[in-house]
Amino acid sequence: MAELSDALNAARTTVEKVEFCVAATAGDGDVANVRVVQRLSFGDDWQITFATDGTSRKAAEIRRTGKLTLSFQDDSEGAYVALIGKADVSSDLATKEHLWADHLNRWFPDGPATPNAVIVTLDPERIELWNYAKSIMPSPVGLRAAVLERDGQDWRQTA
Repeated sequence: MAELSDALNAARTTVEKVEFCVAATAGDGDVANVRVVQRLSFGDDWQITFATDGTSRKAAEIRRTGKLTLSFQDDSEGAYVALIGKADVSSDLATKEHLWADHLNRWFPDGPATPNAVIVTLDPERIELWNYAKSIMPSPVGLRAAVLERDGQDWRQTA
């Protein structure tokens, strides 16, 4: 298995490279609901944001559970990264103005002032990754993902 720093670097590279990812939330009746979202920001602290409609099922499920998984796939490296953690839905105008991107005007014609426009923030507590090109996969090789968990501000490898 790769060193912790190698795994973190590979995960960060994949997330930075992939603009559109899959957002998974917990639906009713033990069903996972998934959809594609476009990230707005990705910080040094691993925090990720994206915009969505505050009246959507996605926003309701995040509000209900406080949890979210974002999955990023990079076919060129045979890699995926899943970021799992606490999530928040904010309608704060200053936050929306700070993070707003012009492409969002297509869905929110009044820009950040659109009442139903919200920003979702994910604070990952767990990273799962597999990267064929960089040989990041625990033994037995390739049969499961590497797992990193947050320990305060640091990360530790658990699998």
